[in-house]
Amino acid sequence: MSRPLRIPKPQTPLHLYRHLLREASYLPPPARPFIDKQIKDRFARARDDTEDRSAKHIREAHHDLRYLRAANAGDMARMRRVLFLAFGRLGRRRRELMSDLVLRDVPTDTEALEKYAAEAYAIASENRKIDWLDSWDVEKLRRFARSQVEAELNNSPKPPLTIHQTVPAKAIPAENSWGRPLAPKLYRTKLKKLWKAVADKCMPPLPREEWETLRAIEEETVQGRWLPPPRRALARSISRDGQGGRRWDWQAYAVKPVAVVDRPANRRNKLLTGALDDNTPTSDPQPIGCHNYTRRTWRRMMSDVWQLSATLEKKPSGRNWDIAWGGTVFRPPPATATPGAMEFFKDFPQPETDRKPGGTREKRG
Repeated sequence: MSRPLRIPKPQTPLHLYRHLLREASYLPPPARPFIDKQIKDRFARARDDTEDRSAKHIREAHHDLRYLRAANAGDMARMRRVLFLAFGRLGRRRRELMSDLVLRDVPTDTEALEKYAAEAYAIASENRKIDWLDSWDVEKLRRFARSQVEAELNNSPKPPLTIHQTVPAKAIPAENSWGRPLAPKLYRTKLKKLWKAVADKCMPPLPREEWETLRAIEEETVQGRWLPPPRRALARSISRDGQGGRRWDWQAYAVKPVAVVDRPANRRNKLLTGALDDNTPTSDPQPIGCHNYTRRTWRRMMSDVWQLSATLEKKPSGRNWDIAWGGTVFRPPPATATPGAMEFFKDFPQPETDRKPGGTREKRG
């Protein structure tokens, strides 16, 4: 069973930065690149912030450090979310992958160029301005959304998609509440809102290399190291001062309610705070929801991520896309009788048909 960390709180931004990078080094290697890049990018962007914004960002970084420590210490729910963030099922990377998904391809032949010109002429004939939906490849998004519906994803962090949502134009009424034709501007606004709802529920495709890595982990054919490294033992003081017991903070109990003072040492919060609980007969009990990560546990969590991931590649003809999802729905084959079971039907008479080959019913009696 893992134990929560008891490490002093970092006091300076540089100390906090090193703690975050060190904690990210204990994640599985396939998930580390994005988390490392996220930490470095956030600190780089906040380098020239004002004092107020810097204090806000430092508070957020402390929260993220507690989150990572709890995930590495055995909080499976938080670790699952960290993996979703790393592989683009949630958060910033998901938005980046969705931007790549809806991006229009550059016309490479005459047919594609003529199609692009026809769409531009249609926009001009409608007498409206070009908006963000015009820059989306809605046909590619529709096909990908349909494939996600057919894949029947389980345990998705987003609400499920339905087949009707992949055709937003059919959900827009032709008339308003007064029975008049819908205004073109209102129709366009509703259409953009519905397409945005479809994009918000999509699990964008991963690069082929990452998808194959997740597949190899699930099939246990992965080459190289993919399990997180073991954590180094914490340094312990050998001085006489380090052998003494902890000091009792009686002042906190004098001015605050007991529930507030003992909240960090609560079994539900110990993975986040690392606080000791000396007020119970069992002497610092285990935190709630603390799991011991094994190879099988990591493989199952990676398999969950793989089943929510897909790859998208254009076919050689250039007219459609090949979409492959990580998980396949189990559909059992039709039940057939074994040779041993067929002996019970050996002497069973064949049923007589009441119809002649011509289709007329035979008369009885």
